[in-house]
Amino acid sequence: MSAVDTRRHAVAVRGGSMRTLKRIVVANDGLDGLPVALAKAARLEHYTGAAIEVISVTWDPVAEEPSSVLPEQDRIQLIEALKAGERQGLRTLTEPLSPKVAELTTQVLWHKSASEAIVDHLERTHADLLIKPVEDHHDLKDLLRTPLDWQLMRTAPCAVLISRGADWSNAACVLAAIDALDVRHAKLTHAVLETAALLAEALGLPLHVGCAYPTLGQTTGALQAADDYAGIKADMRAHRERAMAHWADEVGVTCAGSHVMEGRPAVAMAELALKLGASVTVIGTAARSGLGKLVLGNTSESLLARLPGDVVTVSAP
Repeated sequence: MSAVDTRRHAVAVRGGSMRTLKRIVVANDGLDGLPVALAKAARLEHYTGAAIEVISVTWDPVAEEPSSVLPEQDRIQLIEALKAGERQGLRTLTEPLSPKVAELTTQVLWHKSASEAIVDHLERTHADLLIKPVEDHHDLKDLLRTPLDWQLMRTAPCAVLISRGADWSNAACVLAAIDALDVRHAKLTHAVLETAALLAEALGLPLHVGCAYPTLGQTTGALQAADDYAGIKADMRAHRERAMAHWADEVGVTCAGSHVMEGRPAVAMAELALKLGASVTVIGTAARSGLGKLVLGNTSESLLARLPGDVVTVSAP
């Protein structure tokens, strides 16, 4: 068995959609965070032996000019020249990393939609993980355009690591954020735990698991339970603690700590990640279509906005 095969076997986790990490794709969209994203890909490659591919999507409106304005042969030559320039830029960006990893390739994709191009490429290459530098947004116009990060979290066929902040040289732990009582999405919970366990083992970090329960103050009046507020809160916590232990046992992962936090999931998990110093938080997400893709404020997007560290989103296999 080769060294690469041995490393890949070492990070195998029972079940789920990311049991091994064989192919990492890093998406370059001209953001300053690409060097850090590449360093994270290399860190994972050193443990898993995964192949790394860096891709860039480019497009120019001139491609839509009618043939009466731009003859077909000229159009082809222009597109190839633009792609060649992008390829040279990618080679320059990735050159410092090449001697440090076993397999590093680059590719330029010509497409009008960056998200469609990236998702299609991930499907064709059977990628296990997409790493993309975070894209910041500051006004409503950005949100309504459905940012590329959100589109990828929703539609990518593999786990998506939104890279933000520093590298992992001072990483403290990996956090898996789950809904411990959601038995309807058991496969998604499995995928979150398995992916978090793989990343924790690959990075040599402890794995923590967290979940949230609703603030009881909003419901005590309806439940007529104000007199037993503390008791009900204790029961809610204990129920979730048992559920988390069950999930960990069922998936076959070992947790350094299990945490039940009161509050809205996005807020509670962000607070927990800050408390633990989590460098990576893994969460589950579900694909949306139509107007649903524009709905703001769900757990994935809210966490992305709140966490200083990286967010990894996975979907059910």
